[in-house]
Amino acid sequence: MSYKQKASANRDALFGSSGGGSSSRKKKPSNQTNRDALFGGGGSGGVGSSGGGASSKPASKPAPVPVPPSKGYQYGAKTKTKSAKPSLKGEAKQLKMKEAKECADKAKKAMQRGMFSKPDPLAASTYYKKAADAYQLCGETLLERNCRMSSGDSQMRAGAFATAAAEYTRAAEIIQDGLETKTNPESLERSREIGRKLHLDSAAAFTQMNEPSKAASSKVQAALALIWGDEAAMLPKVALEALEEAIEAHVPDPVNPYARYRQTGISAYIDPDSEESVANPSPETLALARQHIVDRPYAHEPVQDMILMMVNYGEYASALYAAGAASTILGRESLSSLTLSRAFVVETIVTLALGDPIAAEQEFLNRHVQKTSYLQSRECKLAEELFRAIKMRDGDALEEARSLQGSNRAAIGNLPPPLRELVSYLRLSGVARRGVAEMFGDSSAKSEQKRSNKPGGGSSAAAAAAAPSSKKPEMSLGELAAQKTGYEVDDGAADAVDQSALQDELDALDFGDGDDSDDLSDDDDFDLR
Repeated sequence: MSYKQKASANRDALFGSSGGGSSSRKKKPSNQTNRDALFGGGGSGGVGSSGGGASSKPASKPAPVPVPPSKGYQYGAKTKTKSAKPSLKGEAKQLKMKEAKECADKAKKAMQRGMFSKPDPLAASTYYKKAADAYQLCGETLLERNCRMSSGDSQMRAGAFATAAAEYTRAAEIIQDGLETKTNPESLERSREIGRKLHLDSAAAFTQMNEPSKAASSKVQAALALIWGDEAAMLPKVALEALEEAIEAHVPDPVNPYARYRQTGISAYIDPDSEESVANPSPETLALARQHIVDRPYAHEPVQDMILMMVNYGEYASALYAAGAASTILGRESLSSLTLSRAFVVETIVTLALGDPIAAEQEFLNRHVQKTSYLQSRECKLAEELFRAIKMRDGDALEEARSLQGSNRAAIGNLPPPLRELVSYLRLSGVARRGVAEMFGDSSAKSEQKRSNKPGGGSSAAAAAAAPSSKKPEMSLGELAAQKTGYEVDDGAADAVDQSALQDELDALDFGDGDDSDDLSDDDDFDLR
């Protein structure tokens, strides 16, 4: 028996015979047979016909199978939709809760000090993580949060900084989700403080790993934790200070071209007792600051998000401070890109929103146009036309530059929505404000009136008549004055002055009254010639 016959016999013994005997060989189907099987037979007498001229029935065409659309390129809302996580119920939940309780007890026991033992943070962190994962499956978010925090502390002591940062971040996310679902046992202020501390601990863990980009991003999240659940129209002072500290974590002030626009705090790279300043740093300070610029890929994105948020709050000075940090990160490697061009035009727009076209022109000439590729971009044309129109106080030129039907429509269309809205608020004089054109008769309102008066402008007039009904009512001065900004503490500290103690200090001062030795009131002692 040959080798092939033995292999065929063994296959038939294991899997059964194929019905045609071991000697029968399977013929490979031809291309036409495969095509007929996929798309239907081609009629009688084909390849699939079986002997004697008997025609076979044409194969039926298979039903088309719907192809599911790709989910990789489907983008919905800006906020991520959180899928509902399945949680255990009934007896399975009781068993998992018991297992989590045992792991938590083992973790506490591992951190106890005995006569012949010392705390073991590595084992404790493992047990805490197992307990947190079990509580997550059971849907017990509060117990999971506590175990995540304890696990992060143990991981930091064990030197596992990456896992510690992940645990701290997860605990902060649980607190933020609890504010949305109103399941946190703490108050709103307490939840903000805990969330901020957890993100700062995560930043400290990333710093130990020598990951400045992730550490700076965690500081941004720590600053944003201060405004969780805040729907006020103004940014609190403590949140603004934290945001500016997060900006300096990305780009130190000595290398930020707009460091003078920082509103709170001082730079961490400048000694307040020395003679140097942010504008005139020493060579050593400048070299140290350049080494701490976060130039990792996509490091500019958190800074750009802060720019948009500050523009929405009307903090144009801090937005310009953040814009300088973003352009510094993008221009770190002396590369010219479309993102850098858009960062430059953002600087120009925010500077014009502050009502300073001279500064916008100087930065445009001294920094922006030094990039040869920027001179050929659409953003360069938009920026130049905007500051020249405001500098020359030409309302028609300003309206032409920011018109959505003009030559700059592509450059304006590529801007984020808050900046597109800010371009429409620019004025020939003063700071950009919402609704100022309608209140004081600025050029934008006049231009709209001119366009509506033109022949064929009936649709524009109808749209303008229907616009007030869709606009949100403006807040009155009384409502604006009643809102809290976070600066009331400073006013209260200034008013709380002890008048009696101040008077005692004034009485204790010796001005030399009645002392004849120092009396210089005699006119004979002076020669007035």
